[in-house]
Amino acid sequence: MALGGGRAVKAGLTVVRNIPFAGALIGASANASILYALGYAAQRFYQAKQDPAIVETSAEALEEMRHKSETYLQVAMAQQALVDQILAHMVLATYPEQTWDTILPTLESLNIDPNSLETIAAHLHSPQPLGALLQQLNQDFAVLTLSRCYAIAQLDGTITAAESAILEALGEKFDLDLAAIKAIASKHTTH
Repeated sequence: MALGGGRAVKAGLTVVRNIPFAGALIGASANASILYALGYAAQRFYQAKQDPAIVETSAEALEEMRHKSETYLQVAMAQQALVDQILAHMVLATYPEQTWDTILPTLESLNIDPNSLETIAAHLHSPQPLGALLQQLNQDFAVLTLSRCYAIAQLDGTITAAESAILEALGEKFDLDLAAIKAIASKHTTH
């Protein structure tokens, strides 16, 4: 969903609105933290359905699953804030001479969550060091971050040395194949 853009997310959210615990979390636009937490909860749910021992103690299992999902949601929300701060670095690298008012409409075309846009804007004037942010970023959010950074870098049609440095830092830190991300992104933009 993260690579598929807003339409894929909205289509996926339409399906999951009626799932217990999920409906309360999902609004008109969702951010990655909610999607990751929802995926985590779904994974726990289907693991529980496969384990006959858990079915016998379903009330206890459901409560444990709910608690773990809430905990993961908190982690995912903190990770989303880190992703947004890393995106601020990419915005600065992509648009070093432009104002936020000039940049915002272009970023909105990527269907970035409005809360994320606010966080990005707040960190443009005094971003935390990229290395420190990458140290805190969870592997689960690395591909999402790299794909979003790549999408921002491609908005103006060229990838500068500053943009490349951010992309390479993400790829190296999390052992991600930047060429695969580029192939997915270009396949998505041609369809």
